[in-house]
Amino acid sequence: MDENKKDKRKNIIILILVLIIALGGFFLFNRKDDEKPLDVDTEQSSYVKPETPVDRSKNVTLPGWGAFNIPANTKEITQGFEFHNPEENYWYVDKMSVDGKEVEDLVVDSGNKVELNHYLKLNGIDSEVKSIGKYDKDLFEITKTKKGQYQIEAIGYSDKVQAIKIKTKDGKSHKIGVESKSDCYYMTFALYLKENDELLYQSGLVSPNNYIQKMEIRPLKKGSYDAYIVIQPYRSDKKTKTNQGVVNLTLNVR
Repeated sequence: MDENKKDKRKNIIILILVLIIALGGFFLFNRKDDEKPLDVDTEQSSYVKPETPVDRSKNVTLPGWGAFNIPANTKEITQGFEFHNPEENYWYVDKMSVDGKEVEDLVVDSGNKVELNHYLKLNGIDSEVKSIGKYDKDLFEITKTKKGQYQIEAIGYSDKVQAIKIKTKDGKSHKIGVESKSDCYYMTFALYLKENDELLYQSGLVSPNNYIQKMEIRPLKKGSYDAYIVIQPYRSDKKTKTNQGVVNLTLNVR
């Protein structure tokens, strides 16, 4: 009898466990059915692989010298030296935009050729250029590569904003805007004697195609001195420095 009671008790316990598991699965299944599907985010569009803008800034043109010939025992020097900022440091740059969004700069007469698809991608447009409308051929040269890609080169500048209308392979129309702006590099010049790195003269900012007419230095005795000039270019904001240049020369004092 005791064994029968034990068996019945085991069977009851097993039955209770089965019921608990079944009820748990039932509630879990029903709870999953009660969950609402998530809403699709409305702030999305087709993914376009990001395109990185390219810095196409014009390089600085530095002057070069071999020697200066200046008078001896003279404080105010007006001849025999030359601190000039080459005219090449003044140029025009085209501010390129796509459908009103500025994307990149293109220097006029730089020889740089840029694919129009590059500008489109900078504005998140993944389709490629299919055709191009009319444009001023005195300002731009647009050619087609062997792979069928359109590329543009800036060969002139205008006071008026230009527009190049294009059509892409997806059938849409876009406008590439071009606004020409002048830009330049200013320069300062510092003349040093190599012995003790003595600073003889420090100029202010010199504009492109201009030169220093007069400098005041410590009067020097006759002889030849090893010297060097530190050239510091500045951007057009007159405060942002670019790469510094150093020119070694002989200072002939006569």
